[in-house]
Amino acid sequence: MATSGRRLLIAVLGVALASTLGCSSAPHLPTATADSSASPSLHPRPTRPGPGTGTGPDATTFCRAALPADWQRAQTSGALTAASGETLDPIAVAPDGKSVFAVSRAAGAPALVWLREHGTRRTTVHTAAHPERGGFGLADFDGRWLVFSVLHSNDIASKWDLYAWDSVSGGAPRRIAQSALGPDGAVVPGPFLYPWVHRGRATWVQAVGDGTRNQKLSDIQRQVHLYDLATGSDRIVRSGHMAPSFFAGETVVWPEAFAMDTPVKLAAADAAGNPVQLPAALSAAEGSPSPASDGTTWAWTGADRRTLYAWRAGWAAPAVVVRGESIDWVRVASDVITWTDPVATWGADVRTRAYTQLTAQHGGSISHGRAVAVSQPAADGRPAGYVLSGADLAPLSCDDARTP
Repeated sequence: MATSGRRLLIAVLGVALASTLGCSSAPHLPTATADSSASPSLHPRPTRPGPGTGTGPDATTFCRAALPADWQRAQTSGALTAASGETLDPIAVAPDGKSVFAVSRAAGAPALVWLREHGTRRTTVHTAAHPERGGFGLADFDGRWLVFSVLHSNDIASKWDLYAWDSVSGGAPRRIAQSALGPDGAVVPGPFLYPWVHRGRATWVQAVGDGTRNQKLSDIQRQVHLYDLATGSDRIVRSGHMAPSFFAGETVVWPEAFAMDTPVKLAAADAAGNPVQLPAALSAAEGSPSPASDGTTWAWTGADRRTLYAWRAGWAAPAVVVRGESIDWVRVASDVITWTDPVATWGADVRTRAYTQLTAQHGGSISHGRAVAVSQPAADGRPAGYVLSGADLAPLSCDDARTP
């Protein structure tokens, strides 16, 4: 649906990010949906840290804080303005927050555009082949390289192509992967395509069949790819049964089931594809459908998505961030963890063990490096968003704890 002069605000948090959605089907994509029926009871008044817990590494609970004034002021900065009759849906943000890739919808087929200087400068990267069928999937940008997926249809099992685009040299995007097809021409079932990019390397997981018809789902192998975008070299790091991979700093991480009907465990490899041992504290994340990390701070949900946990180097044990319902789309950006639930999009500050509500209702976020772009429904129900500048933000304070 087209909008006129729609404003999209991009949230810039001075933090580093790499995260994933660890599921074997389509992720629960965050959406900016207006729905006044959502209940705030998912976030009851928290228990303040008592004596002996404080806000140090031994604290095990987070409290809820009011959104500080400087965070509120930051929501009005960095505004992007869509053209008349255009809607913009951001799908990737630059690590420094100075540019955004968004799907532009107006007359004709959707186009993927690169927006700089608050949207006053734009470059069209790719135009979809059809105005209503298929379109763009998930994407990521490391400051130079953009990797994005293009879907052939609106089906969840759509064929797809994965493209890379160099923002320095420009030109046409280059296809670096495509969905594997079985003998019947259908896509081999696998995890949702979720690409990540870090310092010129891309990673994703895709399924490969054995060429036979009616292959058992349990027999279908999945492969973790580590792709050098400059040289075009594609390395298969691991084959097995895993959920989408992601970067945790320089390390590639993925949840994997090493045997059928067993909990998934986190596995990892370095830039050369060699196995890496993860910290012992992360054994608590086994079975999580939503692990995320930037290499220092980690966050994950329990298997039922009702509890969000966090851990970072130097902490004696993981901490409970919040308990609720349907916690999803968990992302880590150094000191800040973001997530969505049926009520809103939320952010937690691991420095002070406090969390706050980032959107008035529903919403979602995309992140990379020093940036997090947060979207939410505006008063008229159309998507909007806001910006936080991490370098200028005061830590959240438990002294501002509040009842929802």
